[in-house]
Amino acid sequence: MAVIEKWTGRHAHALREALRLTNESFAGRLGVAPRTITKWKERPEMVPSPYLQDALDSELAQAPVDVLTRFTANLGLPDQRIALDQASIGQLNAAVTDLARLLARIELGALQQPSAH
Repeated sequence: MAVIEKWTGRHAHALREALRLTNESFAGRLGVAPRTITKWKERPEMVPSPYLQDALDSELAQAPVDVLTRFTANLGLPDQRIALDQASIGQLNAAVTDLARLLARIELGALQQPSAH
């Protein structure tokens, strides 16, 4: 996940766009006037107040993965997905295989039980 050390108007605008919210909707979520949101777009170097820094941190922390992906793309940041190593892939494959076997047993057991009619 992207971590913003100090939010600027550029970051806030990128988050609003990633959330696909209007200025009014985003302002409502943050508890500010829509004009504040407009100022961030007009003045990307502007640094919001400490209260708004915290509010923006909270919005980013609660954002789903698709929003985070759009946010990092809006800022031109590299995608920070976690790469799986071979050991992790092997463990995932083993878990999927075990799950498939278990489901097959459950299914077979259900087919073998006489129906209660």
